[in-house]
Amino acid sequence: MASLQAVWGVDLGRSALKAIKLRPVGDGKVEIIGHDYIEHAKILSQPDADRHALIAAALEKFLSRNDLSKDVVFVGVPGQQTLARFTKLPPVAPKRIPDIVRYEADQQIPFDMDEVIWDYQTFQEEGAPDLEVGIFAMKRELVREHLLHFEQAAIEPIGVQSGPLAVYNAAHFDGLLADDTTILLDIGAENTDAIIATKDSFWTRTIPIGGNSFTEALVKSFKLSFAKAEALKKTAESSKYARQIFQAMRPIFADLVQELQRSVGYYSSTHRDAEIQKLVVFGDAFLLPNLRKYLQQNLDIPVEQPAAFSSATGQTSDLLKEHILSFGAAFGLAIQGLDQAKVQTNLLPTEIAKQIVWRKKRPAFGAAAACLLIAGGLVWFRQTADMRALAASSVDATNVEVSDTQAADIIDDGPSPSLGPRARAVQILRAGQNLKSQLSKLTGQGADERAQTENLIQLQENKRLIPRILRTIHEAVPQEGGELAQAQTPEEVRTVVAEGKAEPRGERKKVVITGIDMGFEPNIRGYDWTSVIVVPDPINSHSIDEADELPGILVKIRCQSPNAGGAAYVRDSFVAALRKNGRAPGTGFYFDHFILLSGEKVIADTSPSSGRGGGRGGARQNSPTGIQPQSRDTITGEPMDTDWRFEIWTSVILDELPNVDDRNESEEKDG
Repeated sequence: MASLQAVWGVDLGRSALKAIKLRPVGDGKVEIIGHDYIEHAKILSQPDADRHALIAAALEKFLSRNDLSKDVVFVGVPGQQTLARFTKLPPVAPKRIPDIVRYEADQQIPFDMDEVIWDYQTFQEEGAPDLEVGIFAMKRELVREHLLHFEQAAIEPIGVQSGPLAVYNAAHFDGLLADDTTILLDIGAENTDAIIATKDSFWTRTIPIGGNSFTEALVKSFKLSFAKAEALKKTAESSKYARQIFQAMRPIFADLVQELQRSVGYYSSTHRDAEIQKLVVFGDAFLLPNLRKYLQQNLDIPVEQPAAFSSATGQTSDLLKEHILSFGAAFGLAIQGLDQAKVQTNLLPTEIAKQIVWRKKRPAFGAAAACLLIAGGLVWFRQTADMRALAASSVDATNVEVSDTQAADIIDDGPSPSLGPRARAVQILRAGQNLKSQLSKLTGQGADERAQTENLIQLQENKRLIPRILRTIHEAVPQEGGELAQAQTPEEVRTVVAEGKAEPRGERKKVVITGIDMGFEPNIRGYDWTSVIVVPDPINSHSIDEADELPGILVKIRCQSPNAGGAAYVRDSFVAALRKNGRAPGTGFYFDHFILLSGEKVIADTSPSSGRGGGRGGARQNSPTGIQPQSRDTITGEPMDTDWRFEIWTSVILDELPNVDDRNESEEKDG
């Protein structure tokens, strides 16, 4: 298939058509003399997308902007539609390899061999005795369905290659493969192709996570329609909500890392000497903020993001520079069309290949070519003839239009009898697509109103928690014992004290709450949680530099105790009980951070009014102070020498208690 003429590599993806035109310039270099990027009006996998119409529109636009009359075309097919199997062959003579591979293909391809188009490639590392073979197959009907779009656009490709293999050919030709093992990662709209490769061989797997997965995460988190979420994703890097967008997509990032680790684990089990050296990424999904950094941190290997094709000249277009990551497969397809690829497998059906070749022969060989085509491609000609006959019997089926009002009538009563068979079928199809589109629009309506309603419902839910939080606080308050606890009126209290039946004031186990303030805060971590006396650590990190915000209710409790133990007594009795009672499972909230303030410590605070702002700069000057010795109890008349007033700050997190280990909390000691 060697050729000096220019070759177009065309990658018809779910979100866009990517095409690049190359010609060889010698010394292992190529020149980019044409390229195109045509984004579909809708992603082909969207429920209301007319897939065939969108593909036809993209190809029509491609042909209107590019002249293919003197060029050849090599096209790609999605990796998820192709089957890849790898096996090692026993030592045999080279002439027996095709027979053994055919036997292996029959064993490993889970379809009847007449139903698939398949090809194979042998790999052998330099100096190694083992011969490995990769068997690649695709169902015949899927290949024909894919090629039908090009046939209808009068494009005759000379070859068909799987997307992952095209990416491998691009990386191999462009010098991206290192001496050790490299992971090539190409994220598409619906799936991700992971290729673990060396200069001599590779292994591939398709992961069912793609750009749509990130979009659906935004749909769920922000209650948007798919179209609005897709637009938000594309502008994420420049959005002022970039961090929130990243947090919404973070679970998908984690799933992708987990799948990659599984793939690497499997590959390592069959290639024990492999050492992963780097990860090279392709696909416009890597325009998302933090994805590359996330992969590098969690996989602990360097991640490279190519900015250009190092083996090609002529890369001056802004369009190509902007979408360079999505042109990997198209570049590899064109390289194979120039007969300079490492992997030369071709899934173009034999009968179609013969048809294309013989059409280009001189008229003098027309009769002989016709005989050979009839003998070798009778099935294909019959199918083509049937399709043309069906098309001829239709009455302008391609121009059938169905309005919103007609769609339901067509489904209920059937299409117009004046139309031909194909036109009637198209009318029914368009009616169904029209109704599906109307359903999608109705489903997307009211998203903002639903989100506001859910917020109001959540607000009411939270309001019901306030009395339960207050009850938890009051149940934790220490109470006096003995006769003083039985006194109900001021006169009874004075009598018990005067008769010496009460414990000395400094030994009384009593805390009185004088005030409680509560308010919702979007980030509890924004406070300085430094206590004047050591308290147990919270469940959540209290670092004010944490990237994730932690919403909750800030509770300020003002209290007074006559116990001479002061802050230590309040902590070991009241705070300890509140911490225990406030972490009961199944309540819908839990008490997390605690600090205890006294007059002996000035606590830093950036906000004069509420104490918020990250805990830097400024100071809270209104710390509680001890009651002066000359003060006396207004009821009993006792000196209040041992009495202290304290303020306790605590955070209430509106969520179920996480699984934490509190076994050693009782060992915490005073600071």
